[in-house]
Formats: sequence, C-alpha cells, structure tokens
Amino acid sequence: MPEGQVPQLSRVALLSLEEWDDVWRRNQHLTAELVRSGAVTQVDFFEPPLLRGTSRSDRSPLPGVRAVPLALRLPKRVGGLAELGRRLRHGALATADVLWVNDPALGVHCLRRGQPVVYDVTDDWRSYDFPDRIIRRIVRAEDVLALRATTVVCSAELRRRWMERYGVDAQVIHNGVDGRAWQAAAPHGFEGPGPHVGYVGTQQPERLDVDLLLRVAHDESVGRLHLIGPDALDGESRARLSAHPKVRSHGPIPSGEVPSWTLGLDVLLSPHRVSPFTLSLDAIKSYEYLAAGRPIVATPTSGFQLLAGRPGVHVAEPEHFVPAVRAALAGERPLPVLGELDWESRARDFACLLSSIPADIN
Repeated sequence: MPEGQVPQLSRVALLSLEEWDDVWRRNQHLTAELVRSGAVTQVDFFEPPLLRGTSRSDRSPLPGVRAVPLALRLPKRVGGLAELGRRLRHGALATADVLWVNDPALGVHCLRRGQPVVYDVTDDWRSYDFPDRIIRRIVRAEDVLALRATTVVCSAELRRRWMERYGVDAQVIHNGVDGRAWQAAAPHGFEGPGPHVGYVGTQQPERLDVDLLLRVAHDESVGRLHLIGPDALDGESRARLSAHPKVRSHGPIPSGEVPSWTLGLDVLLSPHRVSPFTLSLDAIKSYEYLAAGRPIVATPTSGFQLLAGRPGVHVAEPEHFVPAVRAALAGERPLPVLGELDWESRARDFACLLSSIPADIN
C-alpha cells in the first residue's frame, strides 16, 4: 500500500464504554480521524446501554459519525445485555463491515458469524475495583472474545497479559495527540501566584493518589495546584482537596481546550497509584504532556514508566515525588514532541488493521 494511503471501509460499528461527549477519549479521537481521513465512510458510535434509556436520540456530532444511545429492556443481572445483543445483532449491526468492540460485556452478545470483529481492550478492567459479579462478567466475555476477535490493545503491558492468559499475540495501537490543535494553542492564563502545577485528566480514586497531590500542594515551591478534568472522586477525597488553599479544581473542559490549559502549567503531574490496573494504562495524558513541552513528574505507571530518560520527564516513586517536582520547577523546559504521537498516524495503523481482519468463521 502506498505511503499515506488508507483502505476504505463503508461502515464500522463501535460498541463504546463512554458516551460521545466534549471530553474526548481514545474512541472519539480514533473515530474522528478514521472518517476525516476517508478510511471509513461512517462510524456508528453506540453509547453504553441504560436500563431506563436516555432522553438523547440518534445524532451526528461529526460528518460521518452517528452517535446512538442504547436502552436495556431488562436489567443486566437477568439477561438484559443478551437481549440487547440479539436485537443489535439482527438489526443495527447486521450490515457493518467491522464490529469494533470496546465494551466486552455487551460485545460478546453481538458477535455474528462472518462479521469481522476487533476487541479494543484499552484498559485491564478485570483488575479494576469492581464488584465480583462485574469482574466475572468481564472475564467471561474476554474468554470468548479472545477466541473470536483479533485483539487490539493500547499498551505493551496488556499485550503481555493477553499472551499469558490466552496465548493471543495482541497488536498495539497506542494513544496519541491532535498535532494540529497543539501547534495552534496558546497557553491558558491561570490566576493566583505561581508556579502553577497541575493534573490534566479525569480524577478517579482508583488512579489518583490524593495524599501525594496534597503533599505537592503543601510544598513551598508550588504556588497553585490545578486539577483539570472530570471529577469522579469520592466525597472524602474531594473535600480534602477543596479544603487546601492552594488547590484549584476546574472541572471538565472541551477536548479542543486541553492543549491551551495544559500549556498554561509550569509542571505537569501524574501522581497515579501504582497497581495492576494503572500499569495496564496507556494514558492519553502521557502523550499530551510530551506534546506540551513542559517538565513532567509522574509515578512509574500508566505509560509514564516507559518515558523515563526522555528530556524533562521525571519518573519518581511516591517518596521522591515532591523533590522531583522541585527539580522540575528549577530545570529547563524540554522541547515539545509532536510528529511521532499524532492521532492521524494512529488512525492510519488502526484502519489498516480493521481492513485486514479476517471474517469470523466460528
């Protein structure tokens, strides 16, 4: 295939773990690039199913993209996903060239003989702090998908785990950044005394080490600590952070504004807990942080452990994290890294993979 040319598929159906919203994640970035490049004519983006449905109807957030809300007729515990899967399998999914599964619990019920399937694992949800019944549901689904789908993962660690669990040599399609947006962005201006350090991304108790964040905020070298992104913290963690005089929580921002807000910070933080779940992550923020050209301080997880040794990247254990922030504030800014990280190239690789998946004959 000539350089830069991508094969074209007419229609891809995506079973997503997230709604189509303004806080873009991997699914939305890849979808947007697939249709923008012409690799796919249309992506039907099926949002997570809700028992009581939703007030939303089908909508087109971008040319070539149809966001479709789903409704369960029965609770999951009594076969709601299986019933929905049958409806989709014989209806909305029947004519798709490829089924792109991000939600394994629903996706396993949507498999059709002869329809190519790709399972985009993204994170190792079986190692997340879910109730046992949800973990069992995920494991049962992945046991089937390991046999029925060509598997795509977005981290080297997940590739290793899938080889150990299933003998599957999964392919790696990394996350990325919107290079055009980063090149055009101007730094956001933050109020209050600097230096300004911050975390850009969804705040979740399973990922974010709140004690470590508070230690950073308390250090005299820091002027303000900013939390930028959706707040999914528990009440106690939220209260502890909001009580600190130097912590500012800004809430979610549209995807197009992420470069500006990130560029406004003097040092970029990723104080994630180190766990089997976070070690499986290929955090989008690791690429966005590199694109910003700002010093980075991160715990050795979520993809940052693979960046140790790059200019301006300080990978530190929790006990060395605050000294690393001080060193980053005193050091020089690294050059931004863009070309090798662009979503355009990620989507090109993904499109080639989608078009080469053999039809399921099991």
